[in-house]
Amino acid sequence: MRSFVDRLARQGAVKLSRKLTIDGLQVVADKGADKIVEALGLIRDFDPVRYRRLLRDVRQILVTVLPASVAQWAEASKACELDERYLIDDAMTAKHVASTIVHEATHARLMRCGVGYEEEIRDRVERVCLRREIAFAARLPTGADTGQRAEATLEAMPDFSDKAMSERHLDGLRDALLYLNMPAWLVSLMVSYRRWQHKRWVAQRAGG
Repeated sequence: MRSFVDRLARQGAVKLSRKLTIDGLQVVADKGADKIVEALGLIRDFDPVRYRRLLRDVRQILVTVLPASVAQWAEASKACELDERYLIDDAMTAKHVASTIVHEATHARLMRCGVGYEEEIRDRVERVCLRREIAFAARLPTGADTGQRAEATLEAMPDFSDKAMSERHLDGLRDALLYLNMPAWLVSLMVSYRRWQHKRWVAQRAGG
């Protein structure tokens, strides 16, 4: 189910969104493109070393619909994926988006250095990415609140086990599908089926 939702969201994003290129980096966005451009400008102006690394590690910034998070790194396509609902939220300013891009670009850098995202190291990887957010926020003239958000997450880390991440995906799946304008009856059917699959997967893991 996750692959279906991701595929549906990506296809819609690529077909319907406008595309622009900034310093060789492709931005694909139907909404929120201006905020992304401003965010990239903040990284370039206040952390030029990190910006140059970002341009080497990231091929694309894609605005899509993510059930379980505001952003994620897609290693196969070398893309920083941002949730559209997060971008259009007025409370999320360009500096917040910049911090999120820095976080995902850190995943890209770690992957390039051979550090994966296996369950046993996932917590440590996320801590590294959050610390990079904090370091970037310290460079911004008005980045105190952005850094504080990352610090709060660092102090109360979510569970990044496969099981917890799968459950968060399920919890956000209904809203994501409805946002994509899928019929409510079909959404209910798909979510129910996915929850049944999840229960079987949990039972199989518990059984060894």
